[in-house]
Amino acid sequence: MLYRVTVITCLAALLAACGSGDNAPAASNASTTPPATTTPAAFKVGTTTSDADLPAAPQLPTDAQVCSTLEASNNLVSQPSGALGPEADNGTTSAILNPDQARIQAALDACGAAVDAEVGAKIYAADAAAAASQTAAAVPNINIKGASAQTLAAPQYRASKFAVRLVVSSTGAGNSFITGPLTLPSGVTLWIDNGVTLYATRDVMAYSPNAAGPYCANTAVSSTKAGSSGNCAALITGNYMVNSAVVGGGTIDGRAASEIVSSNPLYPLMRVDQTCTNTYAAYATGTQAGDGIPCDDGGTFVDSKASARHMTWWDLAWLGNMVENGTTGVGSQSNFRMMVFNYAKNLTLFGITLHNSANFHVVPSGIDGFTVWNVKVQTPSASASANPAGNGNPNYLGMVPTVDTAKNTDAFDPGSASKAATQAPVISSTKSSTAGKLAFDGYLKNVVFAYNYISTGDDDIAIKGSNNPSPANSGLYGVDGNRDVATDRKYGFVIAHNHIYAGHGVSVGSETNAGVTNVQVYDNSFDTSEQALRIKSDWARGGLVTNINYNNICIRNSGQALLFTPYYSTKQLSNPTSPLYPDFHAITLSNVHIIGTTSAIFEGFQANSGGITHAQIPLGMTLNNVLADSPELVSVTASDANLTLNNVNLPIFASTANRVVLTGSASQQLSTKDAVDCSAAYVDFPAIGDTSTSGQTWSGSSQ
Repeated sequence: MLYRVTVITCLAALLAACGSGDNAPAASNASTTPPATTTPAAFKVGTTTSDADLPAAPQLPTDAQVCSTLEASNNLVSQPSGALGPEADNGTTSAILNPDQARIQAALDACGAAVDAEVGAKIYAADAAAAASQTAAAVPNINIKGASAQTLAAPQYRASKFAVRLVVSSTGAGNSFITGPLTLPSGVTLWIDNGVTLYATRDVMAYSPNAAGPYCANTAVSSTKAGSSGNCAALITGNYMVNSAVVGGGTIDGRAASEIVSSNPLYPLMRVDQTCTNTYAAYATGTQAGDGIPCDDGGTFVDSKASARHMTWWDLAWLGNMVENGTTGVGSQSNFRMMVFNYAKNLTLFGITLHNSANFHVVPSGIDGFTVWNVKVQTPSASASANPAGNGNPNYLGMVPTVDTAKNTDAFDPGSASKAATQAPVISSTKSSTAGKLAFDGYLKNVVFAYNYISTGDDDIAIKGSNNPSPANSGLYGVDGNRDVATDRKYGFVIAHNHIYAGHGVSVGSETNAGVTNVQVYDNSFDTSEQALRIKSDWARGGLVTNINYNNICIRNSGQALLFTPYYSTKQLSNPTSPLYPDFHAITLSNVHIIGTTSAIFEGFQANSGGITHAQIPLGMTLNNVLADSPELVSVTASDANLTLNNVNLPIFASTANRVVLTGSASQQLSTKDAVDCSAAYVDFPAIGDTSTSGQTWSGSSQ
């Protein structure tokens, strides 16, 4: 809502109205002109370049802070599309398929050990001292464990050298690296320089190294058990870290539209005709199954003579989720995730571009101080459709890569961890710190998503309150933006100044078991997103979602601009007699401007007197200055909702039948003159390598 400010002006000819003392003219000469009023201009979404409510922007390391620099090999050169042609790694050995993992990991390990030797003991001492002082009396109703992320961000806890930098070749055209899974050590920054692309290897053996399983690259692991991303090692993993980061103007590409290959000819892979090369049962014994034997990876039968290509990671995602799951109920892809981080204090992603993950891009759990700033996520990118044959790299059904075929490619899924933990920081892929153990409380807190550009085939940002490390009956939430807020910011959980394109927008849930509260979402644009603002759960998950505040939002041509529902899925209850009830209330939408044809859903939980008896849990929401340019093009569904409306032109009506109670009313005749300004909100997705955060133009210069 826009607020009018009354300004009383003092005119030079009427000093009597403003003067005082002996020189003041007589009262009879005072002006009778009424006070002038001015209306402040509407907030202009997408133009903010600095925000005093946020912490300072991250910075790249200096040259003096680099532990080691690795140059790209001259035989690895990305194409103009951003793709790395299969001829670059056309072979059957790990030396060809995965040439850079060992040297990158060795550099990370050495840097981690050096960081630990320099500051590990100081970090442990600070953490131990803080933990010893944190009694229930000293910290009532707050479950801090050890030193906070803000404390450990101080210079004395950062090593003099802490970065491993990947750069283009100094002797040729090389600008790319191919790697399998990497471990990011505590205290280390992986710096992917401008012009550099770090590609995920196509070799399945890198993600599934154990002969006894669990097995990666399938859609089922038995007749009754679906595949899982947990069967695969992530491309970048970090656990129990302090002051770690992935930064730079370069790119990480998961190559999920490329054919999966194996450096071990016995490893079972599915082909696009859904035959398989072997069975896991035979692979575990080092043998080859005979033709016609049923596959145990979700395929049909073994065919050693088939000439069809192997499936891609996105082929598996489509087959498992869209085909097999719909017929057998147990299909799901076993695809690797791009980044998985568990337990950290100060984790930063800054400036990088992420493309084409086989599954979720970034999954951080139990992080204090998680910052994502000026990061670009675009999946599928142009590189996903590029191949030497020029046929658009279609999937096994002939569909070229689109946001519809890139299933389960969430950009960011931040959440709380399942419990608190005490663990030594990981300083290398094989070693933990010798300085001592640190305490991690398992909460997700002090989170900032700012100045990012996100376009994916699934959730863009999805907040997960799925796990609850709180003490029993403490009344705490799994994700609470007001928990232990650092003094360098106003809010503890902020999503601000972002441009969001394809995907499911900003979501809370569906995992809301432990609750989500006190989240600020402001100054964001949504352009052609499938959904824009969404809270989702169901009675297999339940949980409280409260104090979610959306402000200054522009939404254009979205499939569902607003979606708030406790009926996200029909997932089977773990205990049919004890459902978990979602409860969404104290939700606020302010200054939301909607353009184009779209829909909105406002649903609470309906009471039931038959079967499982339970009371109604209505959606509680306030809408302030929520305006559509063409309200007649907005379709609204509402049920079991208590809504307060102020200056709203969406077709929202009270309904006895649908149990919708309104305070205030909506009117299609309302003027949009007070709508938030979206004239600069929508920009093209930035070109790779453009590090501007202004969001004004992408013509080669920043404003």
